[in-house]
Amino acid sequence: MSKTRAEEAIPGAFDALFAAWNRSDAPGLVVGVSRQGHVLYRRAFGMASLESGVALTPATRMRIGSTSKHFTALLALLLAEDGLIDLDVPVRTYLPELAGPGGDASIRLLLQHRGGVRCFLDLGFIAHDMAAIPVGEALRVQARQLGRNFPPGQAMLYSNGGYHIVSHALSRAAGLSFEALLQRRLFHPLGMNATLSVPGDHAIVPGMATLHVPDGHAGWRRGLFPGEDIRGEGGIVSTLDDMLVWADHLYRRDRFGRPESWRALLEAPIYDDGTAGSYALGMELSIYRGLNIEHHAGGVIGGSCQLLRVPDHGISVIIIANGADGANPVELAERCVDILLQDQLKDPPPPVDAAPYASLIGDYVSIATGMLYGLVAQDGKLKATFNGSPYPIPLVDLGDGRVAMRMAGISDIEFDLAGATGSEIPIRFGIRTDLYHRLAGRQAFDDTDCCGRYWSIDGDCSVTIERTDQGLCARFSDHYGSSTVFLHLRRQDFAIATRSPDGEGAIASLVFESREGRSASFRLATLRTRQLRFERCVDAR
Repeated sequence: MSKTRAEEAIPGAFDALFAAWNRSDAPGLVVGVSRQGHVLYRRAFGMASLESGVALTPATRMRIGSTSKHFTALLALLLAEDGLIDLDVPVRTYLPELAGPGGDASIRLLLQHRGGVRCFLDLGFIAHDMAAIPVGEALRVQARQLGRNFPPGQAMLYSNGGYHIVSHALSRAAGLSFEALLQRRLFHPLGMNATLSVPGDHAIVPGMATLHVPDGHAGWRRGLFPGEDIRGEGGIVSTLDDMLVWADHLYRRDRFGRPESWRALLEAPIYDDGTAGSYALGMELSIYRGLNIEHHAGGVIGGSCQLLRVPDHGISVIIIANGADGANPVELAERCVDILLQDQLKDPPPPVDAAPYASLIGDYVSIATGMLYGLVAQDGKLKATFNGSPYPIPLVDLGDGRVAMRMAGISDIEFDLAGATGSEIPIRFGIRTDLYHRLAGRQAFDDTDCCGRYWSIDGDCSVTIERTDQGLCARFSDHYGSSTVFLHLRRQDFAIATRSPDGEGAIASLVFESREGRSASFRLATLRTRQLRFERCVDAR
């Protein structure tokens, strides 16, 4: 079949889009674009290894990170077809060691990030930063939890730990390793012979691209995740050619899986309040310039990935990078859609004008949730921040005086501007709406009461809060390492934690609770961890 004039122009337009990475002195990326099973573009740019001087090719193995998640979800659906698992019973049915609230969620809710479970990765970053943990510790961390982010089904909050739990549940139910299940049920039937799941970056994998991280001095270091226990949350290594095969089968669906399983994979969940979510089973669902798209990004240390589908047009875009400087596969995949469907795209919705809401600009805190949100005006547009972050996020106008902060991997955070006053604003996350109170401007507070040593059972770590020459400092530590942050009190009972003493790099919030005039405990919250409790040690002075 002969190509149309528009199709003949596509390679040149893509070459121009990716020209900046067409070089032999830097890591790069691979790009594949197909429509209705026909490959329109397939090319590699840059180097697979600067150390050995090997260029990337479409057959180079590369990490796809969290793009692995829909593979895990489809594997779960296939095992459910076989009667080996039930997606809708508590996951402790298959992992009885999850005796706490982390075992209440079903496999389906965990695959939708609606299980409410905390994540071993996030807890590890809090306690020991990037220190390695032994194989098996991730599941032990999940089993140790006495608390959770929220009850199952009440919201959506991205949790790699939930997918780790599912990986072990599938392995137990089928009597095979998770890696072997992927090979047997998904990769082998499609002839994806270069694709496999590798739990850690320390393994030697033939034909594998090096992951590259800038060293801060115009050079590069290897990107190595310190642990060796990554499974369904992000362990897959593949090639561009294999991923093009996979993308084609996501449309054909003729080698395995019942029709109802394929529908379930990409079906928007319905929350307890009747609203529809945007994360199916390992795949995000959204609208891009008037088009329905299905997509999932992946990020690893020294690499990134994006798989994007436009199902109504049979289009797939796959981009995998191994450290390409300045390359954002998510944005680049959208530019590919712009090139392919330029005559069918709508203008993006207009941003929210800040002027009508000038009186609401400021920071708002809820002691009940432990969260801080801010409304800011930037270039005349209304945007929002999370826990003191310096990077405002555009807001989406929902109508009726409501706007939403929309981020990947989390339920919309809705601001009821119509219901706001000068001192408070209703903010909704999941099915819950809380009243947030405006914070006063920067003030000096007495930090003496919060200093001391605390312990978290769920985090299995201690923290020492003390005044240093650089400011109020919190030093977390556990069996594997330590992590240091700086605290900035915004109220006597509320602080923001940052990576630097000057307040840059906000990562968490802390709510202090007092007894007898002294801080006795605090609750810590990050984007993906909520209500992590620390109690003051009895021997602290």
